Amino acid sequence: MTNPDAISIQSLVLTRNKAPGSFATDTLLSATLAIIDLDCLIPATCNNLVASLLNETEITRINKFKHAKRQQSFTFGRLAAKLALSHHCPGHNPRQAQVDNGVFDQPVITSARTAFNDLGVSITHSGHYAAALVFHRAHPMGIDIDLPTTDDANLILADLKPAITKMLAGLHLGTQASAGLIWVARESIGKTLTTGMMTPLAIYAPSSIEMQDGIFVVQYENFAQYRTLIWPGIKGWFGLTLPRETALSLSDFRWK
Repeated sequence: MTNPDAISIQSLVLTRNKAPGSFATDTLLSATLAIIDLDCLIPATCNNLVASLLNETEITRINKFKHAKRQQSFTFGRLAAKLALSHHCPGHNPRQAQVDNGVFDQPVITSARTAFNDLGVSITHSGHYAAALVFHRAHPMGIDIDLPTTDDANLILADLKPAITKMLAGLHLGTQASAGLIWVARESIGKTLTTGMMTPLAIYAPSSIEMQDGIFVVQYENFAQYRTLIWPGIKGWFGLTLPRETALSLSDFRWK
C-alpha cells in the first residue's frame, strides 16, 4: 500500500555563468530534493520504505533510540535521504549506501559503490515534513524546514541587530513569519557550512533580504559566496542555501 501524495521528489535545475571548477557541469550542478509530508504518510507506506531503502546498519541505529520521537525523526530523515539518493542515482540500490554522521553530527553518505562517491546530503525535519537534498560535494548546499511557535518567534527575533529588524519591517511580515524566515536562513546556511547552531548566531547576519518572484532571497554579511532562497508555507517555511552565482530555475521548483 502506498500514498504518493506524501512524497515529492524533484530534480533541481541549476545553472552557473562562471566555470564550474574541475568537474563536468552536468555532474556538479545535479541535485535532487525529496520531501515527505508526514501528515499524509501512512504507517504501511513508512514500513515499506524502511524495508526497501534502509540497510541493516541504519535499522539497527533506529532501534537503539530509547525515545519514540527521536526514533521517528531519525527514520523520516533517513528515508528522505534515501529517496533523494535513489532518484539521484537511478539503477543503483540505495541500501548499498549509508547515511552516517560526521564529527559535527552532519549527515555523510558512505558507500563502497562508486556511484555514490562525491555526493553530499542535507537533511531537515519538522513537525510536518522530512526532507533531504542530495548534491555534489564540490557544490555545497543546505536545506531547512521550520515553522517557529509564537514563543520561539519572540526569542528568535529578540537578538537581531536593528538593521535586520528594519529589513524585516520593510517586508511587512508578522512576528511568526519574520522568525520563520530568519530561522530557516540560519539553519540552512549553518548546514551548508557544517557549523550548524554551534557558532554565535550573529555570524549569520543577513546583508540583505529581498522578495523576488514570490520568494525571499537572503544574502549574508560574512558569507558573500552564498545566498539562501526561502519559500513561505502554511505548515513550514523552506530554505535552500546555494552558491551565490548558481541560479535555480524557479519555474521547475515546487513548494507547498
